[in-house]
Formats: sequence, C-alpha cells, structure tokens
Amino acid sequence: MPYASSPLAPRGGERALTIPGLADVLGPDAFSNPRYHGYGECDEETRQQLRSVRDAPEALVRIYRAIPSAIGQINPGDWVTLSQDYARQHAMRDDDAANDWPIVFADVPARTVVTDGKDLDQYGYAGPPLTGLRDSVAGDTLTS
Repeated sequence: MPYASSPLAPRGGERALTIPGLADVLGPDAFSNPRYHGYGECDEETRQQLRSVRDAPEALVRIYRAIPSAIGQINPGDWVTLSQDYARQHAMRDDDAANDWPIVFADVPARTVVTDGKDLDQYGYAGPPLTGLRDSVAGDTLTS
C-alpha cells in the first residue's frame, strides 16, 4: 500500500477549516467536548492541542505522520494527526512490529492544519513542505 493514497486529505480552501475555525462551525463546545464532533473519542493529546490553539491561529501544534523509512517529509495535502498514538496505529503494516513505518513529526502554525470537521483525529497539512524530518520508531517518545 503506497503511503500517499486516496482519498486526499483536506486542503486549504473554502471547504476546509483551520483548527481555530473549527469551533465557529461545530459550536463553542467543540474544544471542551470534542468527542461529540468526531467518529469516536479523540485522545487527550488531540484535545489538549485543540484547546491550546482555539483562538490562536499562529500558535504551534505538533503534527504526526506515519510514512515509509527515509522519506522524512510532510507535504502539502498529506494526511496528518495531532496524536502520536493515532499515528502509531497507522504505522502498523502487519503483525510484525519490525515492518511498521516510522513516524515523523513537526511543530507548525495551527492555521496550516485543516479539517473537513468529520473526524477530530484526521487533518490535512496545508503549509509549505517540511523536509529533513527524523524517522522515529513506534516505541519512541517523540520530543523536539
């Protein structure tokens, strides 16, 4: 399975919402009770990041992406998540952990992370290409 697959992630434009714009559409409780606005409950890391940028489009959020080894980049239009655990789920290739993809991460302005508002675990990246990102294996704790 290729790492860039359809459907495409949300991109900037009239149908995409930035994270700070999400509360305008979903209502004021989108950040205090995000589980009411997704296909399941998002984890604490996602909830914390959503709350931290509610009124701050330039504030940084950490995005994660599981990709094959040695690619080391996140491109505009790529799927990303605000949750290290959710990225780990997508890094699993089969029952052998040795085959799992690494996870890359970057801290980016909240305005460059967009959503269609359907799932609070899945976002599109709408900023400039992020290159030279270090591969992290599934067991790593990812820090700057």
